Order: sequence, then structure tokens, then C-alpha cells
Amino acid sequence: MGDATDSDHSSNMDSATRSLKKYEAEALPVKSVQGSREPMELYSPFGPYIAKTRLSSLLVEDINRFVDKELQRAGVRGAEFILPQELVEAGGTESLSHQLADNIIAYVEASESSRVASVTIEAIWVVNQPEASASPVHFHSADISGVFYLKVPEVDVREEQRNYISGRRAGYLNLLSGGKQALNKSLISFKPVVEDMYIFPGWLLHGVEPFCGTGERRSLAFNANIELHS
Repeated sequence: MGDATDSDHSSNMDSATRSLKKYEAEALPVKSVQGSREPMELYSPFGPYIAKTRLSSLLVEDINRFVDKELQRAGVRGAEFILPQELVEAGGTESLSHQLADNIIAYVEASESSRVASVTIEAIWVVNQPEASASPVHFHSADISGVFYLKVPEVDVREEQRNYISGRRAGYLNLLSGGKQALNKSLISFKPVVEDMYIFPGWLLHGVEPFCGTGERRSLAFNANIELHS
């Protein structure tokens, strides 16, 4: 057999470049501040993107009606259960499953250099938590995870003046990556707001702190797996 041609070598190099490109962060600043003489741009290349968006109030109303009936039937306040497929699929292109898939595709394609070939939603479940309930820090086995808020409690305003490290009890979502490294941010917290949805990699550590107040914290969580076009 003859030696490989220059075009073969070039093709192999191009293929290797494309396959490795996904690991290279784009040189895009996330923040600009004033330096000693000129503006200074800050980058966040080594952590995953966390997406925040909103879903419709109609979805919130439909899911809450179902959950309220389930909780009343079971006679409990704190509960966790899978949503039935008929509710997940109801509404065609406006359905929960369709909107989740669309947002997952938008998130992944903003994070990767490849198009999404398919999204498989592995599970969708509701978590209803009364006062003092928490979800310890954990990760998921799926490619993508997320949370969508259905109800939020009234919390003690003094708790919101604290932070996660000092033991805040305000029901915030906390996402963690790394530890106490110098010149690095390893924690971000989000206050739950009805209709807000967050999407992040399933491997990213996350947890929910308890809240001190009245009402309940009701969220919908989901796991999904993706395939990218080669």
C-alpha cells in the first residue's frame, strides 16, 4: 500500500481538530470591569454554563392542579412523585415535554459546537417540600438535569440576609463546582421564583436548603440524555 497523501493527512487533522474543539472554551468575556488604566474583561472558561429561562403560567396551573389533588388524596404535605405521561404530553407543541426538549436543545447547542440529534427525557418528577425540608447536595446520572418552580414559600427575611455557607434557610437552589480554591468562584445560589427554570449538567453538584417560613416549596425536576450530531 502506498503512503498516505497530503489530502488524507489534512483530512485526518481536520477531523481531529473538530473532535477536540468541543473542549476549547470560546474567548468571550462574561463581565467587564475597570482596570488600573484600561477596561478589564473577565472570563469563565472552566465551569459549565447554567441556563435560566421561564416556562408558561399555563403549565404551572395545570401541574399544580394535578399535584394539589394528589397531595389531598394522599393526605400529606411533603411528597415526591413522577408525573404521569398524559400530563407531560398534553398540549402538543405547548406540552411540558416539548418545551423541556426545546430548551434543552437551546442550552446544549449554546454550550457545545455540535447540533443536538436527539433528546430523551428520562424522568420528570415533582417535589413538594414543607418548612424545614431540604435536598442534600447531590448529582444525577443523566447528561442534563433541571428544575422548574411551581410554588414558593414566604420566607423569614432575616434568612435571606445570610448565605449558603452561613446556613441560610430560605429554600434557595445552590450549585457547586470545585472547592475553596484561590481566585475561583465555586458556588452560585438562586432564589426560587414561580415559572423560573434552570438547566445544568447532570454531574454538577446541587442541593436545596430548607426554608424558615410559611407555605411550601414545589418544584418540578427532570433528567434527560442527549445525542449530538457527529
